[in-house]
Amino acid sequence: MTLSEPFIQSLLEKIDSPEVVGIGIVGSHARGQESKYSDIDVDIYVRELPESSYDRYTLRYWDNKLVSLKYALLEDERVALTNPRRAIWAVPGLSGMKIVLDKDNVLIELQKAAQHFDFSLLQPQADEFAAEEIMGNAEEVHKILNGLARSHESTVLYATWGLVKNILEAVAVQRGILIVSENRYFDLIQDAVGRDTKWTGAFRSAWGLDSTSAQYQSRGVAALKLYRLTAVMFDGLIPEIHREVVKKTLLLINEAGYQ
Repeated sequence: MTLSEPFIQSLLEKIDSPEVVGIGIVGSHARGQESKYSDIDVDIYVRELPESSYDRYTLRYWDNKLVSLKYALLEDERVALTNPRRAIWAVPGLSGMKIVLDKDNVLIELQKAAQHFDFSLLQPQADEFAAEEIMGNAEEVHKILNGLARSHESTVLYATWGLVKNILEAVAVQRGILIVSENRYFDLIQDAVGRDTKWTGAFRSAWGLDSTSAQYQSRGVAALKLYRLTAVMFDGLIPEIHREVVKKTLLLINEAGYQ
């Protein structure tokens, strides 16, 4: 980590208080991948969260460096390791965290728990989440179909944005993709599914990442394809209670002529 010792000491002087139990630096500076534009991500573990939500997360310029300050309860971070949606983000951050203050060795214990994390223990929860996302995003499919039928750009784009965002999270969680950096979120998911797959092609078109998706209509159609391909991918995970919704949604896509 390239942060100087004087800067770390100055950081501690500004942040430390009786309520603070530990402080860790995460993100690019912890990984040694920072650039001149990287902010410094500081996680501050406290006994009690500040009353104002603004004070729980804020940005400051200190010594000409943009510093991101996030306050968290230690127990809440432990809980994150038991929730697949949170764990894919929490595990890499905690595992690579540079601890700069640890009053009762609580952060080192939390870090060890993250380093010994076993995603297979959360796989049933991850599968359930993925199935629920396929069911729940039937609503976004209906909105896209409605927008395409009415030639309404905003409807299609907003629903496409929601569907793609939700589908990507479903895939990341179901596959237990540990997000080592938010900057690599899209790369990691595409690599996991396969860069040359129809699924990745549909995602890129829906997200507007290729030359054929300049028009909102083509993006909406690609989002419908992405939904269909993801439903096929997760077919074995979908419980009977959700199957009717998914089946009828796929039928609507087919009847509208969007294969």
